[in-house]
This record gives sequence, C-alpha cells and structure tokens, in this order.
Amino acid sequence: MTKNNRPIFYSFSLICLVLFLSGCMRQQLPFFYYTLESSKQVAVPSANSLPDILVGPIVISSFLDKGQLVKQKSAYAITIEEQHRWAGNLQEMLTDALINNLSYDLGTNNIFSYPHNHGLEGLQLELTLLHFEKDSNGQALLHARWKISDTNLAILYSKTSTYIVPPENSSHSSLVQGLSIGLSNLSEEIGDAIRTVTSTKE
Repeated sequence: MTKNNRPIFYSFSLICLVLFLSGCMRQQLPFFYYTLESSKQVAVPSANSLPDILVGPIVISSFLDKGQLVKQKSAYAITIEEQHRWAGNLQEMLTDALINNLSYDLGTNNIFSYPHNHGLEGLQLELTLLHFEKDSNGQALLHARWKISDTNLAILYSKTSTYIVPPENSSHSSLVQGLSIGLSNLSEEIGDAIRTVTSTKE
C-alpha cells in the first residue's frame, strides 16, 4: 500500500466501522410483547338457558391494528410504540378475551368465534373498536360500537360504549392491564344486554 493510498484506506475503514456499530446499536433495541388478560377463566353454570352466541366480526380502527401499542399525544396526534407490541393478532386476542369473559358472566360455553356459524341458531355480537390506547391524559381508553343481532340479522340491541381506566403506573404493562380491565367491563355490559334481549324474546 502506498503512502498516498493510506489516508483513503483508513477513512474507508473508519466509515465501515461507524456504519457497523450504528447497525449493531439499532439491532440491540429490545422488543416487548403483551397479551390481553381474560378476567374470567371458568364458566359458571347459569340457571337460565341461553341461545348460541356468535362473536364477530370484530373490526379494529386501522391505526390500532398495526401490531404496536398506541399512545395519544393530543387530540390530533398519536405515537406508535415501536418497541412495545401485541404478542399476536389483536383481533384474535380481543375475540378470545370477549368469549372467555362472556362465557363466565353468562355461564355458558355455547359461545363461538366468527365466522364459525354452522348450525348456530341464536345471537350474533358485532363490534367495532374505535379506540384502544393510552389517551392524552395517561388513561387506558376503550371506545367501541357494538350490536346484537338475531339469526336473521335483525338488530336487537346497539350501543356505543366508552371505558377509561387509570393505570397503576406509567409502564406499558400497566397500560395493557388497564385496557384488559376496560374490555372486561365492556364484556359485562354486553352480557347484561344479552340477558335483556334473551328475556324479552322468551
């Protein structure tokens, strides 16, 4: 190597080293994964007979359905938490949690996920999740439109519900816990509506 080429070689080596270290630093950022907690685990037998219940479709606002947790910065801006993600498909986790919660609250195991509707004669719960994030005040926010229909798709009950749950602390785990509590509260409200609809039809 000539003396004239050495500065070029050293400069090139330094650039490669900087790029390599920069890439290593980016790769070392940890990722954290979260699941929704089903507040209820075992169905309690109900004294009242209930029809089959189909849960779904569950529709999620597109800004929530990217795999990451979301925080509101203001009424018009959000932050996508790149390092903090749902451990699986959010739609599937919501459906499973709703089914588990409703099974316990209503005391029935005849609750199925959409589109499994072969031979079902009963009620259908459809839900659109509009907000499921940390709001600008630091609270866990759940905001959803939902309706209960019969097998002929006639709407028997519809409502828009909002739940705001203060997290125990500022951690992402506490945020997910708050969202799970909000979903549990929504499940109880839906369960009450199903009882009302069922008693009216008898």
